[in-house]
Amino acid sequence: MKSLLPYLALPVLAISAAHAQGQQAEAYLIFEEGDFEQVWITAATTAAIRYKVAPQAVDTKDGKIDEIQSIYILEPPALTEAIELYQARKYTEAKDKLAAIKTAYEGIEELPDNPSTNAAYLELECLRKSGDLDGLTKALETFDKAGLTREFQLRQVELYAMWDAVRTKDWARLENICTERLKERMPGFQRAQIGYCLGLALDSQDKLVPAINAYNIAMTADTGASEDITRTATINSLRLYKKDTDVQTAIKLWGTPDEIPGSTGHQRLLEAAALTELYQLSLGGGTPLPDEFKDLLKYVKKSEAAEPAEKEEPEKKEPEKEKKDK
Repeated sequence: MKSLLPYLALPVLAISAAHAQGQQAEAYLIFEEGDFEQVWITAATTAAIRYKVAPQAVDTKDGKIDEIQSIYILEPPALTEAIELYQARKYTEAKDKLAAIKTAYEGIEELPDNPSTNAAYLELECLRKSGDLDGLTKALETFDKAGLTREFQLRQVELYAMWDAVRTKDWARLENICTERLKERMPGFQRAQIGYCLGLALDSQDKLVPAINAYNIAMTADTGASEDITRTATINSLRLYKKDTDVQTAIKLWGTPDEIPGSTGHQRLLEAAALTELYQLSLGGGTPLPDEFKDLLKYVKKSEAAEPAEKEEPEKKEPEKEKKDK
């Protein structure tokens, strides 16, 4: 189903002939009187639009944006297809389609929320989610965020500085960025990113327990919806648990007379075991648990089964006396 994207009115300027090269976008012009007109926009600036009244029309009209209350542009079918690929985590296929859409609608990229800028933004996200941080850095050199209006998109563009610190392995800088960002309110999928990157920063600086805590943010902030980040954060946490000397001691003492159930190492071992089990249940997203962590499953704490209570014999009821007719 096609979605409608609102465009805000802006001051008038002349449309350059160079803008008339791109794909036409189906849209609705809404006027103050409540009237509307279906059009196909061929070019636009922040001040004016050029459009056709039919997709196959030869003649075009020019309209001043300040004379239009709002513009609703329908999501192009090609963009819908690319988004479906993106949501299916087929990032390479989606990226190719998005790059083509970005170029096709370059003539209207000065409008807020236009298909060209939206495609370019999703192309950046494909690069980030597929782990191509070098490609992301290169793409950002020509990316213009002026067409973005949604808060989460603008914040995500800011978060690319965080991912660049991951790319350059600037761990101290990354830790500072993440620590400050965690003070802000934001959607879970972005908080998960920050928790994960903070985990990387602390992990790389051998701050074991703080890194585990940071990875826990990544695992829980988006309730498992950020599947790739959740899975990687879980594996990284399990690796750190096994690296912990206290946990290693607890493993050696497990089941022996010297076992100390209340010790730090024992508690962390139980945490690691529970996390391993949770990975298999949900956090792994269907990806098999690596062999190196399967031994942790033997330490999963099982709640003691309560002894069954003695069954009480059902209370015997005396048969009711038959009522006699008087």
